[in-house]
Amino acid sequence: MDLQLTGKAVLVTGGSRGIGRQIALAFAAEGARVAICSRGEAGLLTAAEEIRALGAECLTVPADLTDAVACQNVVDQVIAAFGGIDILVNNAGANVDSAPSKLADASDDQIMSRVGGKALAAIRLSRAVLPYMQSVHSGRIIFIGGTSARMVMRGRERPSTEGNPMVSGLGNAMITNFAKMLGEQVVKEGILVNVIHPHITRSDRHPARITRRATEMGLTESEAEADLATYIPIGRVVEPSDIAPLAVLLASPVNGAITGQAITVDGGAYRGINY
Repeated sequence: MDLQLTGKAVLVTGGSRGIGRQIALAFAAEGARVAICSRGEAGLLTAAEEIRALGAECLTVPADLTDAVACQNVVDQVIAAFGGIDILVNNAGANVDSAPSKLADASDDQIMSRVGGKALAAIRLSRAVLPYMQSVHSGRIIFIGGTSARMVMRGRERPSTEGNPMVSGLGNAMITNFAKMLGEQVVKEGILVNVIHPHITRSDRHPARITRRATEMGLTESEAEADLATYIPIGRVVEPSDIAPLAVLLASPVNGAITGQAITVDGGAYRGINY
């Protein structure tokens, strides 16, 4: 299927590694022009080499997206370089593994870290791209926010007992609500808005989580990984490459009617039924 993405201008935040990098590569393979943003310039340059190896144009924009001015500057730079932004993938997010697991031990800043580091950055970036998308009466905005937005993992379903899943859930739930309301506001202007909920994913943080799980359970790391996989019906954790095809499809002009949706990529782990 031709996804009609050749020449489309795409901005992927958190695009230097993990899920964001895989999504950027998927757009590059479809012939899109790809801009990637993250804090670390070295990681951006490495990812850009891989993107360009696929024959795609790539722009790297190092930025700290917890800063409101930086969010606007990123959008301005991409529009200046590409002439516009057809697709925004809000993937960047703060690392929340450091928040204490008990509410009583967590500071306000730690509790709000996911809100400021992920949700608020995504809201600011979305607001910044809207004037261009509205001017051309077309656009796609995709949010990446984990299944903690809609479920609570218990006991050994979690990769480890460290970190506070509530912190992640707050930010991801905020993103989901915002995306639904934004989708309602802009759909008549040709802009479609959706959320992808990955479950436990083999991101850059996954090895450290498995190391902690192995220590907590008195297992080898391979045993800890295998044990975690028993809580996921497909028998393994989600890979970044499992998520990228959905992002590309939702962003494609081929998708003309899917908007305001939150779709899980979870290997069957989420037990709820949403209507």
